[in-house]
Amino acid sequence: MPTASPGSVLGDDCKLYYSATLGGAGALTEVPVSIDDTVSSERRTAESNCRGDSEVSTHVGKPKHSITGSLLFKRGTPGATYLTMRAAYAAGTTLHFALASGTITDVDQHVFRLEGKFSRWEEARADGDTVKVSFEIQRTPDSTYSSNWAVVAT
Repeated sequence: MPTASPGSVLGDDCKLYYSATLGGAGALTEVPVSIDDTVSSERRTAESNCRGDSEVSTHVGKPKHSITGSLLFKRGTPGATYLTMRAAYAAGTTLHFALASGTITDVDQHVFRLEGKFSRWEEARADGDTVKVSFEIQRTPDSTYSSNWAVVAT
């Protein structure tokens, strides 16, 4: 199997960022307590079968993106990032999110950007001194910002 070039995939050094400034113009804040994050992308499909067709056709549509992940921190010390994200969930606030293959300011890092809202927020206290938050982010329906993959150029 060929090896991916450094910085070309979200992997071991993947980082999650957010900003309250929409449009991708604002400074991004790293979510330092993120222990895993995933970009899901699927294309919606519709099947059609017209009279005289010998087979059913599948039409592939626009992509649907979402971000899922987990935060892990010591109980009693959630920090400003947790408080901001929980408040955004509670208020239904749209945030600008980015997942990068490393530090987002480094040239050649691959970045996925999405403007969305938290659709799921689950807190678990499975261990006595740690808290795990699982979340899901969906694209905001009225957002004019198109979710995208890009490479940091400068």
